[in-house]
Amino acid sequence: MALAILSEVETLMTEVRPPPGTSNPRARPQCGSISYNIHPRHVPIHLKPFFPPIPYALTMTLPARISLPVALRPARGALTTPRVCATPSRTLTFPAAQPHFARRFHVSTNTKQRLRLTGNQSQLTGPYNTSPSLKATENETALRKEVEDLKELVAKLQEEREQLVATKGGIPNTIEPTLGEREYISQDAPLFSDAKLDAQWVKLIPAPEAEDAKLMILSRLWLRDSCNCPKCLDPDSGQKTFSTTDLPEVPATSRDNVRVRSDGSLEIIWENDPISNGESHRTVLSAGKLNLLYHNNNPRIQLQPPIPRTLWDNASYADLVRSGACHIDYNDWRNNDEAFWTAFEQFTKTGLIFLKNVPQEEHSVINIANRIGPLQYTFYGWTWDVKSKPRAENVAYTNVFLGLHQDLMYHDPIPRLQLLHCLANSCEGGESLFSDGVHAALQLLNTDPEAYDILTKTDVHFGYDKGGHHYYATRKTIEADPNTGAPFITHWAPPFQTSFPAKDKNNRLRRWRDAAEKFQRLLEKEENMYEVKMKPGECVIFDNSRVLHGRREFETSTGSRWLKGTYITPQVYRAKETELVRRLNKGKPWPVDSTEERGRIWQLERDMVKQRKK
Repeated sequence: MALAILSEVETLMTEVRPPPGTSNPRARPQCGSISYNIHPRHVPIHLKPFFPPIPYALTMTLPARISLPVALRPARGALTTPRVCATPSRTLTFPAAQPHFARRFHVSTNTKQRLRLTGNQSQLTGPYNTSPSLKATENETALRKEVEDLKELVAKLQEEREQLVATKGGIPNTIEPTLGEREYISQDAPLFSDAKLDAQWVKLIPAPEAEDAKLMILSRLWLRDSCNCPKCLDPDSGQKTFSTTDLPEVPATSRDNVRVRSDGSLEIIWENDPISNGESHRTVLSAGKLNLLYHNNNPRIQLQPPIPRTLWDNASYADLVRSGACHIDYNDWRNNDEAFWTAFEQFTKTGLIFLKNVPQEEHSVINIANRIGPLQYTFYGWTWDVKSKPRAENVAYTNVFLGLHQDLMYHDPIPRLQLLHCLANSCEGGESLFSDGVHAALQLLNTDPEAYDILTKTDVHFGYDKGGHHYYATRKTIEADPNTGAPFITHWAPPFQTSFPAKDKNNRLRRWRDAAEKFQRLLEKEENMYEVKMKPGECVIFDNSRVLHGRREFETSTGSRWLKGTYITPQVYRAKETELVRRLNKGKPWPVDSTEERGRIWQLERDMVKQRKK
């Protein structure tokens, strides 16, 4: 409630919209606040857009009484920052096409003036009074009062929230929203009460009791192609028995053969159906399928929202370990369904789990991985050994310190899961290091949004060129959700990073380097790294899209160190995660996978990181 009202306050103060044709139209509008100082010749305008920032254009329209010249310059502290001078038509525009999108603009003028700041399609704010003698109009006064009232309400709500948090002992180190807190799609309540046939479409009319439902229009071809009767979908294999190309462009039916039944299902009888050798064919989509389609856009595949993550640092993960979480016995992992699914659910949240009492056999890591799904084959093979050896083709196969990184950033697909089974570790040193990359990314966002923004937009190049293997890929250091701006994947592997393009007029390498250094410091902070010396008979599984790993230097003269490893692909992991969600959701309606739901979880995560920092 407080966030929604705060958004209204900021919208009243200013609304910044991206220019037409931007690649991210769903991110608008951007709301923020503008501060200014009264000064006769120099007016700094400070924009603080909500995250994620996107390009925006600013246009100032100058009243006739203002004498030229007037210039608009973004204040970034650089002497080379371009200035935009007013045109003869008395407008000056700072385009979104500039390589840097400043949050602060300096407007240089010759006289005291009254300025109106406007955007591409809507007024940003205004007017600005730079002369104390100019009074606001009655409408402006009323608007300002409304803003102040809303600010007071927001302050009150924030105070109540802080009191509520205090009574519950503060925000915990680990946030674990449960599936029970989510919004669900009813499988039974009909959304539609009637259907109308058009030339190529079927229009579903919302039921009177479905207050929030809207008209849904589906093509005839799509409806015929989506039939899941036993004749069209093999009951044993679940596969289609025909090709979409076997259907006509507009399957034939009539108005009398299209209806919504009393149970909310849609029934269509197709005429001259080619799949039925020219006879009629009946397609029925249940109310539950229609409801799922209405929210998730695919009735045949149950799209699942991600399980909320548990972001951690050293202290919070150690607390989880002491509580008995994030550990499971090898036999329970393989043979005890209840224990396995409990542990796997915990893993989907933390991205890091340890198995105990693993048999000291090389194929044990395969048995562990196969509980999730098939292994991923790479040029290292189905499995590989992490041992110190001369002339190693990989820095991991040495005994030197190995900094935090993620594996195979140059590979496609990047392995989602990595498993390492400890077969020997008797040497001095060799402790394993782990760090939650998403947690560090959120810390960076909270402390330096500009650096975070650079890491989400700059391509970094990774490669491997040795032994006849030539791999190359570009990745963003932080992958952010395009709707919420929340980080969900990191790509960090300094040993396998290749050169930036030599022709770099915009100095992207320097700007990325400065932002990456801040991110690295957060990743490697002692309080953010979980350190453990693995023992023979232990196996670690970690999410390679999020959890970074490294290793302390070890002394080969004092013993041996041998880990057996393997990978699992993103698709195999997602299949197992979907199976988990279906198990947790058994007997319930489908969970809604919405931007609002993801935004709610994202806000919880960000609040948690802010609270932990304090």
